[in-house]
Amino acid sequence: MYPVEKIRSILKDHKQGAEWLYQNYGHKLVGYSVNVYNISEDAGWDLVYKTIYKMLEVVVDHEFENEQKLGGFMFRTFVNYLKNHLRDEKTRTGGAVIISIEDSKRDFANKGGDGPGNMRMRLLKAELDKLEGWQRILLLMHSQGSSYAEIAKFVNKPEGQLKVYYQRLKNRLAETLQEKLKTEEELKNATNR
Repeated sequence: MYPVEKIRSILKDHKQGAEWLYQNYGHKLVGYSVNVYNISEDAGWDLVYKTIYKMLEVVVDHEFENEQKLGGFMFRTFVNYLKNHLRDEKTRTGGAVIISIEDSKRDFANKGGDGPGNMRMRLLKAELDKLEGWQRILLLMHSQGSSYAEIAKFVNKPEGQLKVYYQRLKNRLAETLQEKLKTEEELKNATNR
């Protein structure tokens, strides 16, 4: 444990402070968000960075008795960002649940060709067919847990940009599928009247 004065001097230098907070708290917070709230590791890291920058902003206005109190404050800040992220994600998707390919295949096998899983699968396949090859590789390899460094070898894109490409691609697919599912449901309801 560091003395409070040492921590305060480290955090006054933003670069050194960001590094210290990252090394001492980054992996713990990401692990918490992934294991407890089941969010993606990428989203967890985004929240960690937000928390670190917020801490560097506000730490000069706060007095902490010890490193443990600082850690508690950082954890509360992180959890607030995490809850906001979950609320925003639920709002963005309209409460829609994204199903996995395995679940969709199981729906298809259990319910026959016209089940809701098959419709989702058909729409997903149509959207995936529209993507460029490197985009499909990025989605597939990331879903299998491959690192961005490993993926970069296959897609000829800078490793540092793959996270951004992945997030944009995932969000675009989710929004497109949600719109198309809504349209399909409306058409189905209109024909049943």
